[in-house]
Amino acid sequence: MRSLDSVPPQVNERISRLQSTQSAYDTTVLQRQRVQEELSEVESSLETLGQEQQNEVYQFAGRILVKRDKNKVETELKEKQKLLKLRSSALERQEEKLKEKIKELEDTIRSSLKSQ
Repeated sequence: MRSLDSVPPQVNERISRLQSTQSAYDTTVLQRQRVQEELSEVESSLETLGQEQQNEVYQFAGRILVKRDKNKVETELKEKQKLLKLRSSALERQEEKLKEKIKELEDTIRSSLKSQ
C-alpha cells in the first residue's frame, strides 16, 4: 500500500474530486428520498380527499386547522404533486450523472496508480 506522500499531485487532486463527488451524490440521494417521502404524503392526501364527500375540508395552517374548499385544496395538492415528481426526476438524473462521474474518477485513479 502506498502512502499518500508517494502519490503524484494529479492523483491526489483526482482523489479529492472523487470525495467531493461522492459527497454530492450522498446529498442528492438524501434529497431525493425526502422528495419521495413528501410525494407519498401528497398522494395519500389526494387519495383521502377523493373519498371525502363534503365540499369543505380542514387543512393545517401551522398549528391550527382551517376550513377550506375541497376543490382548492385538491388543486393545490395536484400542483404540488406535479412539482415533486419533476424534482424527483431531476434529482434522479443528477444521481445518475454523479454515479457515472464517480465510476470514471475511480477508474482514472486506479489506472494512474497501476501505471506507477
